[in-house]
Amino acid sequence: MIAHFSVILRTVFGQVFRRHLGLLALVAMHACIAVAIGIALGVPYQSGMAGRLITLFQIFLPCFLFILLLWQFGKMALVIRPDKPIAWLASYLRPLLLDCDRLMGGLLALAAVALFIGSFSFVKPLIPRMAPFSWDPELAELDRLLHFGLDPYKLLMPLMAHPYVLKALNIAYHAWFFLFYFFVFVAAFSKGRERNIFLCAFVLTWALGGNGLAILLSSGGPVYYEALGFGTDFAPLMEMLRAADDVTTLWALDVQASLWDSYRGLAAPRGISAMPSMHVAISVLMTLYAYRHSSWAGRILLAFTAVIMVGSVALAWHYAVDGYVGAAVALACWQMARRMNREAVVACQDMKLAI
Repeated sequence: MIAHFSVILRTVFGQVFRRHLGLLALVAMHACIAVAIGIALGVPYQSGMAGRLITLFQIFLPCFLFILLLWQFGKMALVIRPDKPIAWLASYLRPLLLDCDRLMGGLLALAAVALFIGSFSFVKPLIPRMAPFSWDPELAELDRLLHFGLDPYKLLMPLMAHPYVLKALNIAYHAWFFLFYFFVFVAAFSKGRERNIFLCAFVLTWALGGNGLAILLSSGGPVYYEALGFGTDFAPLMEMLRAADDVTTLWALDVQASLWDSYRGLAAPRGISAMPSMHVAISVLMTLYAYRHSSWAGRILLAFTAVIMVGSVALAWHYAVDGYVGAAVALACWQMARRMNREAVVACQDMKLAI
């Protein structure tokens, strides 16, 4: 009995491993590059994977499960309305909890993403050492060229000058962190080709955009424009944010100050990079994934992406062009992930035929 179960487990794990082979290859490749960068710069590689997994399972996982259970309960009560609600809910949950393929695939995907986030987070603080911030004046000028000769924040001022509008944008900007982890969790434990596309696109977007382009177009962003010695072009924006902070706390200012302390070596390394906007890029990926499930979910995420785009400029994190490039990178990586997974499916089919 035990031997039979062991064979089944190995078979299921082998199938799960093959389905996630593209994701695992991308993560392994990025980890190798991160290690090589660390060796070149004389910085010991540390991924922090164990700590991230512990945080995910201790804090986020219960929240995610509660949200999904609450959603399903609401759907049952308002839409399905079964005669025996408890029996219906139990019959819905039982196959999910006993689906070994789904559970093993989800755990493997989460472990891979945690490893990737660790290697990404290792590289990001090293960007100024590889490529000192120098592109800010060019990006600011490109913004003006694209927006009628004005800095985009000046065009937004009539809409965002109120402190509580800025507060709302700040809340959305922070909610993004919880939301993107939630999407990764849902994708990890889902089934189907779209799951693999989202996870591979997620890794590609962070790697090519958040590390690759961030090095090639190294920039600090409007918030650090003056501190980096590029001029006072964004001083009015920072004055507006500080005035709003006097009325209602803007967490962005505290985070920006702590990142600057990190950049100056006064705090633990965290990393600064403006180009491209990863908030916008990952929001676009979440929108694409949401549209694959339902049009109304996609429209909600599209609206959220627009809010994040405005917030990235209004809160002085990014030049508008950072968001445009971030969106373009996300779309390109989604297409790359689709092609990767289409080829992987064909390869698996060919392998089965050969066997």
